[in-house]
Amino acid sequence: MATPIIAGVDGSANARQALDWAADEARRHRRPLRLVHASRALLRDGTLTDLDYARLEEDRTALLEDKRQYALKQAPDVDVTTELAANEPDEALVDASARAGLLAVGARGAGGFAELLFGSVALHVAGHAHCPVLAVPAGAAPPADAPPEVLVGVDTAHRQDAALGWAFAEASLRGARLTALHAVSVEQGSPRLRDIADRDLAEALTGWSDRYPDVVVRPVVADSGAARALVLASGESALAVVGTRGRVGRVGHAVLHHARCPVVLVPATGG
Repeated sequence: MATPIIAGVDGSANARQALDWAADEARRHRRPLRLVHASRALLRDGTLTDLDYARLEEDRTALLEDKRQYALKQAPDVDVTTELAANEPDEALVDASARAGLLAVGARGAGGFAELLFGSVALHVAGHAHCPVLAVPAGAAPPADAPPEVLVGVDTAHRQDAALGWAFAEASLRGARLTALHAVSVEQGSPRLRDIADRDLAEALTGWSDRYPDVVVRPVVADSGAARALVLASGESALAVVGTRGRVGRVGHAVLHHARCPVVLVPATGG
């Protein structure tokens, strides 16, 4: 059975946006979709009465079923299941990522679970997940309205096979153009440095077009910081793809917080 796409859900509007994207990805990739709601309040530690725990579990189970029905309306052919976890949200989602092909979370929210995901929980999940993480910001376009463009940041100083592979495969599946962006500070009037940056980017992309001949690639060398260049380019993209190496670095942190489209953080061993 194909590994599922997992979505962290709650009752917020931003979590619903993340669910829209998760359902769309599950449909495109023909994978099952698993909805996970986690709360430490569900731990039976004696804080509440047995009746209160039963009511709380019933309420959260009803929430999950409501989201399951919502997801089925977005993707009727997708197998959608649910999981209620008595755990901290970040721990539950990282645990769930070990058996997922993609983990989707809301990156911003008005309160509760989604608000936590914008801060420490989102960064913890993105830095520790065992699979790529799809972070959907508030105000992101619905999947159906997303531009036919996938953006990937290319760091030519490190191999990025996982991130590039994910970006090329997604662009191919969407029939989208792929913008491969390499950001480097090039001194004004220095064509030699520009030539080196162009060459480095071309070398990093070597072989990928042979694997995905249907994908039109637009290589771009941006004369600015990587975070700024990616955030600006995200306004014209369906997805922005950034590679990580065991943690969310400065660039990933900035893109996660400020991108204008959903961001996929791909660990070096994931994809």
